[in-house]
Amino acid sequence: MVRIGILLTYPRQEKKKNELVSCGRSEWAKPIHKQFFLERCRKRRADKLGVPADVAIGSFIQHSLKQKDVVVDFIFPKEVSKERLKSNDLNFLLIYDLLESFHTDTSVDKPTYNNLKACLLEAKNVYPPRAYQDFVCSKITYYNYLKQKKVNILPTFTMTTKEYNELGPDAAMKKVLEYCGREGLSSVIGKPEHGQESRDIAFFPNLETDLMSKYFEKCTKKYPGFVLQKMVKGFGDSSMSPELRMYYMGNKYHYSVCAGSRYVRTPKAEGGNLKTPLKKLKVVAQKILKKLPPMVMPNGARLPRLITRLDMGYIVDGKYKPFVNEVEYVPSLYSEDVSRENIHGYIAGCATQMVKITRQYVKSCRVSRKPSLKQARKFIPLKPRKPIAVLKPHMVKRKYKALVSNAGG
Repeated sequence: MVRIGILLTYPRQEKKKNELVSCGRSEWAKPIHKQFFLERCRKRRADKLGVPADVAIGSFIQHSLKQKDVVVDFIFPKEVSKERLKSNDLNFLLIYDLLESFHTDTSVDKPTYNNLKACLLEAKNVYPPRAYQDFVCSKITYYNYLKQKKVNILPTFTMTTKEYNELGPDAAMKKVLEYCGREGLSSVIGKPEHGQESRDIAFFPNLETDLMSKYFEKCTKKYPGFVLQKMVKGFGDSSMSPELRMYYMGNKYHYSVCAGSRYVRTPKAEGGNLKTPLKKLKVVAQKILKKLPPMVMPNGARLPRLITRLDMGYIVDGKYKPFVNEVEYVPSLYSEDVSRENIHGYIAGCATQMVKITRQYVKSCRVSRKPSLKQARKFIPLKPRKPIAVLKPHMVKRKYKALVSNAGG
């Protein structure tokens, strides 16, 4: 029996984000409990009800793949415990992770977030592995990593809260301005380390030092650091410089979305109306995927990828210059904006890949439990040898006389 755990997010949060999947007419969705079906905020769709993607994926595993030896354990945020995680072969983060928990737990002491943090720190059977979670959750880490791997990103300055406090506000500002001078930057965008969904992003079109100082102070009180990047005019919110969110399952491309403040568009090649060099960007994205850190579990097992979203910009100052803006592993899917075919294909692909990953992990655990030959010899006793007979002197004389007599001597 293979047990797959899915750490669920709050369904009401997915409703707020317009992330409910239309699946009421699908056979695999009929067994889903009615508590997960919520009425959409938008009224323009024929299907008024939808379910969160994490529930849809789990239901697809159970009722469409129909693998009799696979069980899915849906774990609500307040049900997370070390024992519950340990009871499953592998637990998946699909939407709900530490960042999501941090931002959704609005209580003063954040008990739900702190419990999740403690459980994830100790658990060895959570996917993606903790090292990869930390990598993607930290803009500072992955921007610097991408620089080292010679992946194109915008000119980027990073500073941790620790560095800021050690330098002091004036020295920190001096360092920022020196960087902007070297790179020829006259305008920048500020992003908080561990920020989510455009929260606390700020624009500085003229490098206003007073406003920047206040922003640095705000970020370093609330977050573990901040990032400053070159500001591209109209980036992500106009046809002058679109941002294409490209979704991959493992190494396989699924679909793309371009989301602005007033619209969500999809490429012409996928039934939308956005003109975009999709073929060229797919080639670039595949090369970037190969450069991302591998999925290595605490037991040393190297597992396939699951969800990766690469947010790609590709027009800078009117020229084609592809670059990575963000990397995500628990991304928004724009479930209510893309075609039913695309989102259902994504759910099917994710469900299939999760089962494949879990089986591979279970197999690796069995192999790692087998002792090596050297270890085995410590526990397996060798067969005792028969003692060698030692003849006493008088018996040797008798044996010798008998041999001589038999030889006719």
